[in-house]
This record gives sequence, C-alpha cells and structure tokens, in this order.
Amino acid sequence: MVFSCSGKPTYTEARPSGEELRFALESLRDGEPVFHSLMHEGKRIDFFVLKINGRVESYFDACAKCYPKKLGYRKDGDYLKCVACGQRYPLEDLRGTGSCYPLKLPGRVVGDSYVIDKADIAKGFRYF
Repeated sequence: MVFSCSGKPTYTEARPSGEELRFALESLRDGEPVFHSLMHEGKRIDFFVLKINGRVESYFDACAKCYPKKLGYRKDGDYLKCVACGQRYPLEDLRGTGSCYPLKLPGRVVGDSYVIDKADIAKGFRYF
C-alpha cells in the first residue's frame, strides 16, 4: 500500500486472467486483509480479500453509508475500522448488513485459488 496526503492509500493493481481474478490461497495470511484495486471504465474500484478461521471472503473497500467520503477501511488489531466514521467490526464476523459493514463481493475457492469475477467487481462501480 502507498499512502498519500488525501488519506486513502493506493492499492496493488489486480491483474485479471481473462474475466476473473485469482489469488493464491497460500499467499493469504489468516486475519490479514489484502487490499487491491481494479480499473473499470476509468475508475479505480478497491476491494479486499480476507482469510479468517479457514474461510476466505472478499469485500469492497466501501460501505453503503460512508462510501461518498471514499476513505474505505483499515485493519485495527483484530478489527476492521471504517476510516470515515470510526465504526469497528471484528474481522471474524464481517457478514452483517446495514450500518457501516463492508459491502460483500462474491468470490469462491477453486482448487488452490480464490476467484472473483471481474463482472462482480464492476457491480461496485457506483461506490467509487
């Protein structure tokens, strides 16, 4: 991650393979969200992949409440913290709805990879 004066860091650009993005499961550390960006129609869409307690999930780096501020989340100990409002959620349970929970990004485990379809990332366009 690269931080700038504006507050939100620039994340590693995800490199799609055809119409999907693949992340090696062995590269994911338990409890450590990995942030990425994908350019879509000239806009950077940020998201993260999280391995926690043996499962892998992905989320947009945005929520339905604070996304207009475009600040996203940061890891804060065993929590994920919204930079805009300060709300914190345990990394082991980000599957809530409403308030400032991160927006779920569909993905799936395929063999030794976690796969996210580019089309699903594009659906988050309006939040960025």
